Amino acid sequence: MFNSIRKRHRIAQAVCLLGGLFVFSAPAAQTLFWHPVRLDDRGRLLAWPEGDSPYSQIVCRAWDRFKKIPVQPSGYKTYFLYPVFYGPADEGKDLFEGRDWTHNPGGLFAMLTDSGLLYYRYSGDASILPLIGEMLDHLIARGSTSPNDAWAAVPFASSDSGDPNYRGATESRYSWDSHYLGRGDGVGFLEPDKVGEIGLAYLRYYKVTLQEKYFQAACRCAEALVRHVTEGSESRSPWPFRVDAKTGKIIKEAYTSNAIGPIRLLDEMIQTGRGDTESFRKTRQIAWDWLMRYPVQNNNWTQYFEDIYIYPDYRTNLNHYCPLETARYLLENPQADPQGLEHAKRLISWVRDFFAVDSTTMAGLPEKGRQWGAEVISEQINDMDKMTSHTARYASLLALLHEKTGDPDALERAYRSFNWASYGCRQDGLVKTSLDEGTGYWFSDGYGDYMRHFLRGMASVPQWAPKEENHLLASRSVVRSIRYTPGKIVYVTYDPASVETFKLKSPPQKICLQKEDLPLVSVLQPSQNGYTISPVAGGGFTVIISHNKPGEITIFFDS
Repeated sequence: MFNSIRKRHRIAQAVCLLGGLFVFSAPAAQTLFWHPVRLDDRGRLLAWPEGDSPYSQIVCRAWDRFKKIPVQPSGYKTYFLYPVFYGPADEGKDLFEGRDWTHNPGGLFAMLTDSGLLYYRYSGDASILPLIGEMLDHLIARGSTSPNDAWAAVPFASSDSGDPNYRGATESRYSWDSHYLGRGDGVGFLEPDKVGEIGLAYLRYYKVTLQEKYFQAACRCAEALVRHVTEGSESRSPWPFRVDAKTGKIIKEAYTSNAIGPIRLLDEMIQTGRGDTESFRKTRQIAWDWLMRYPVQNNNWTQYFEDIYIYPDYRTNLNHYCPLETARYLLENPQADPQGLEHAKRLISWVRDFFAVDSTTMAGLPEKGRQWGAEVISEQINDMDKMTSHTARYASLLALLHEKTGDPDALERAYRSFNWASYGCRQDGLVKTSLDEGTGYWFSDGYGDYMRHFLRGMASVPQWAPKEENHLLASRSVVRSIRYTPGKIVYVTYDPASVETFKLKSPPQKICLQKEDLPLVSVLQPSQNGYTISPVAGGGFTVIISHNKPGEITIFFDS
């Protein structure tokens, strides 16, 4: 997914810290990505956009740019054929022209679906939805295994760049000698953890559209996971990392620590009450027990990225993705593990200790793990360049930890790391992954996996959201539709019973479920119909709405 070949690297280093109770910009030579470094009176990093809500600006700029990606001469938008594209500094190349590297449609389209649905509820921008549909339809039609394969009718994780038909990436094309085998999955090989991730994308898009084809696609993914699950061991996960789709017997790598992707799919399939829910439940428990018994205990967080060569020792190439997404699940689902909070704290600290450290880039240059007070995160042991999406992921976990515990230290650290990640986005919404100009611009790191973390950060810390705008920040359900108008907000959730968190510029006049007025209460009780209003430091109001009946919800404002 993320290019491990880094050619050139340059990073701003020393900063002159000036006293006084004011915000200042560092000297012109002190730049980070596209922008002059902005510091507070303590010499700590601020986001580059000025104004009420820099994180909202980042998300809106990036999504606006993504929506404008043109159809290429191939007849496809670049992200259908390539994982990475050329930027404005690449001489002789057009912006958004694809670069040859193993493509990652499985993980990428799952990330873009997740990010897109979060942005839709936040903005009401319905133009996002058909973009998601195009990607998922293409994956179903031209990126899935045969119905007769052992892994039947499920998505491939990778493909050869430039090829609209996804069948796994030709190994020899991206692996220059036997030492680097694995930089392509291999034709006919898939990654079961990505089957879980894209299956969840199918299911959530079904909840928006109610189009049965997406539910059936999700169900096929869940059923394949059921058929092939094993108990696992210390050296073998419940599903292998790379497996021959046709036979299900040829396994290139037996271990991956990314069990959370499949677990999330199985959780939501069970919640629908459709399909073989008992088998889904049993399979989910097998995966959960393995996760708690092995990676959560021994910290063998390896194997997620599909363009990394196969190590002789499966324990070697640790990454940040799997432990942080496991920590996110634990914090979001406290009922899943009595020790979930402590486990999550430990996983976040483990990532800091391994990946927010001084390191050497792929180009051989030193890079600080802490920059102007911000903890900056590397992707994996194989590639220790500091990157924007990964730093934003780390920040979102710290923000979520603050939401759950009130920890002020977690809030401060989240703020600084988000601020560092913000610098990767240009004024025009073009997003850079790392400071190395040779890496190109990645659809996963720059868009799918970048934008969603700022949205999650604002959901955890509503004061970061705009104070003069109205936004739905969080919901326990997929939001099927939402419309923002000057006098009201109207929305519908997939699940009749849900809880939503809004940031509003003014208190609502009333809130109705269908024609029934919801009561304003001081404290929401479980499964209660009602809402609360709380002022937000810095301006605006947090409104939390709880409902247990189906129907359209309308928030009315004074005219």
